[in-house]
Amino acid sequence: MPGLKTLTLLPALFMAMLLCAPLHARADDGDDAEVRSKVPNAQLQKELAVLQFKPEAASEACVEALKELHKTQALLEEEQKHSNDQDLAVAQDVLESDFENSIEMCAPDVRNLCETPNPDVKLVQTCEKLGGLPDTADRAAD
Repeated sequence: MPGLKTLTLLPALFMAMLLCAPLHARADDGDDAEVRSKVPNAQLQKELAVLQFKPEAASEACVEALKELHKTQALLEEEQKHSNDQDLAVAQDVLESDFENSIEMCAPDVRNLCETPNPDVKLVQTCEKLGGLPDTADRAAD
């Protein structure tokens, strides 16, 4: 049922756009950690902007990666409220890894959508903002 899949993916992608807020680096981490954490988030935001044009184009792997990312974001947010220890640094590393995983899982779907024949002008403009997407061949080599 393609209609049912669209109905379930639309809220997931909408929530992904809302929940992929900038990460907060601890003050003692320095500028490098803050910059490092914003780069994957910005790339994922661009990918999700493309997928908003056709949410049903998002694969199950992409949606699952986004769900994992959101779980880690919630965990990190909760951890930040209660502590300032090494667990927080580990959670931030896991979150960064989840961002990168989401980018890799959603990239093929985004690439396919951007390569659609006769795309909408707004889709073309959004795709042009992407920059480089992880290549599936690169991922297979890892």
